[in-house]
Amino acid sequence: MENGGTLAGEGAKSDWSLSKGLQDLLTCPICKDYFSDPITEDSGNTFCRNCLPPKSQPSYLHTNRKMQSMVQVAKKLKPCLEQSQALREGWCPEHQECLKFFCREDNEKICIVCRYSILHQGHTLTQLQGLYPKQEVNQTAQ
Repeated sequence: MENGGTLAGEGAKSDWSLSKGLQDLLTCPICKDYFSDPITEDSGNTFCRNCLPPKSQPSYLHTNRKMQSMVQVAKKLKPCLEQSQALREGWCPEHQECLKFFCREDNEKICIVCRYSILHQGHTLTQLQGLYPKQEVNQTAQ
């Protein structure tokens, strides 16, 4: 949390958590899509009106307008959250650091923390372009 890169990584991680949380909250457990004309039972369970057979719908069920409004907001936010996803792809999910190296043995991009971990010890690493001149880094077992 000492440098700006880490803070940006944490922001991307929290955006992902927000996106996933909203999606889970606003998704019908039957059709697995955003609620469409959501109705909420006394038990607190919410479903799309069309997902429940008409005979099983008590007459007191009405559209949950708040849930419907939240779905509309989430649909408008979705492009912004997807953009955040694209930015996050350049960050290590474990350390929230910028991915700066490519590990040939594991065929994956890794961050500076991963570079010095035992998991990549002795591996051939290539510095990713756009950061520094491209160079190979050979790590030796310690």
